Amino acid sequence: MFDLLEPLLFAILALTLLGSAALVVLAGRITTSALFMAFAFLNMAGMFVLLGAETIAAFQVLIYVGAITVLILYGVMFTPQSARPYGLFFQRQTPVGALIAALAALPALVFSFGFHDNGAALPKGNDLAKIATSVFSDFAFPFEIASVLLLAAMVGAIALVRRQE
Repeated sequence: MFDLLEPLLFAILALTLLGSAALVVLAGRITTSALFMAFAFLNMAGMFVLLGAETIAAFQVLIYVGAITVLILYGVMFTPQSARPYGLFFQRQTPVGALIAALAALPALVFSFGFHDNGAALPKGNDLAKIATSVFSDFAFPFEIASVLLLAAMVGAIALVRRQE
């Protein structure tokens, strides 16, 4: 039963990831694109869970679904909107974009079908203690610097687009 369940879950996650990634680009409203991007990040977290990397899946949800999507939504929210009589340039280039995406995907397909698994399975899970020790001992200072820089960028973006009263 589980031998069929894992590939089925992977196929569902892969198809919804591709669909939501396409809708990020094709959606007409930027807020809709941001929400589809969050859904794509959630699908990636599901794939990490299937790989046995639960810690990376948790980081994916916390950092990308939580922080990055909220940051993009704040940026959209504080950006003044104006009516455009014309469409964006990339919205008229769908056939050319599809051709370029197909050509870019060709090497990945060739590589993935040429890959042969040697059957040696790595143990799944139990990596949280090592990662936590590394983050909070070796990389504590860069971690805090990155958080302060992200906070400063967000405050700066809000200050730049704040409406004058």
